[in-house]
Amino acid sequence: MTEAEMQAIADDIAIRRVLDEYCLRLEVNVFEDWLDLFTEDAVYDVFRRSLRGRAEIAAMLSQAPHGVHVPGAARITVDGDRAEALQSYLFVPTTDDKWNSGWYKRTLVRTADGWKISHTAVKIARLGDLAPDARAHALPFPVTIG
Repeated sequence: MTEAEMQAIADDIAIRRVLDEYCLRLEVNVFEDWLDLFTEDAVYDVFRRSLRGRAEIAAMLSQAPHGVHVPGAARITVDGDRAEALQSYLFVPTTDDKWNSGWYKRTLVRTADGWKISHTAVKIARLGDLAPDARAHALPFPVTIG
């Protein structure tokens, strides 16, 4: 295996770890740990708004409903120190009954601290109401895994 092939595998694994941590850190870590996945000048597009920088991202998304983020398959294309990732998701809230699903389109960049998300665009494909027997209100966040 060539050095370039080994680097490609290492980059793919490192980027997938960032994508996995994106969901888990929202649920089992403090919010600041989630923000650490982003570059300082990151852009986050959601609900027809474009949030610029960690401060704006934190101001809006720290107020978002809690719940379980289920990441789906991810397609990753690496070009040097930049990568594009497309990943499906399902979000099941615990604070209300409005689930949603769609895709995260992300740009990641290699930094001195590893791969970081520099741009996220959330495309919500479907919204719905949870059935009464599927509701899990008042689960405290971050979740403590025992």
